Amino acid sequence: MLRFFLLIASIVAAAQGFSAGAPPAVCEDMTPKHHVDPQAGPSPFKISIDKSTISPGDKVEITLEALDHATFKGFLVEGRQGNDIIGSFSVDPNDKEAQTIDCPKGEKNAVTHKNSEEKSKKILTWEAPADFSGIVVFKATFVKDGGTFWVGQTSSNLRVVKH
Repeated sequence: MLRFFLLIASIVAAAQGFSAGAPPAVCEDMTPKHHVDPQAGPSPFKISIDKSTISPGDKVEITLEALDHATFKGFLVEGRQGNDIIGSFSVDPNDKEAQTIDCPKGEKNAVTHKNSEEKSKKILTWEAPADFSGIVVFKATFVKDGGTFWVGQTSSNLRVVKH
């Protein structure tokens, strides 16, 4: 009986852990470890950026938004050049919905949810590296619930150009 109780307690603890945000272990493939496959059909969510061109060291706002009255409980967002995660996010420490995480080879280079409350929109701030020029695409994973999520949704291209 004790083994059964410990097994159930560990399953509950694991499930609650992801409700507080994605762990750095999922940075590369951006896939939640929910033991189900991602959705293959169209997503009811979008990721957009407020600028198409910035200079190195400048910031851009990224908007995560639910369409048609949908909501999302979780998210993971990264700026990518090819497969490399670049740049950094800034999140107010008092923000109740988002937090930065440190993916390999960087600090604060991804942002994830802080709780599993339903969200319909979230605006994030990303900063380009001071020594970078090139094209950045923002990738997002949206989690509707534990068994329903979309991986690798992309924004339009952001050009970072030295002037």
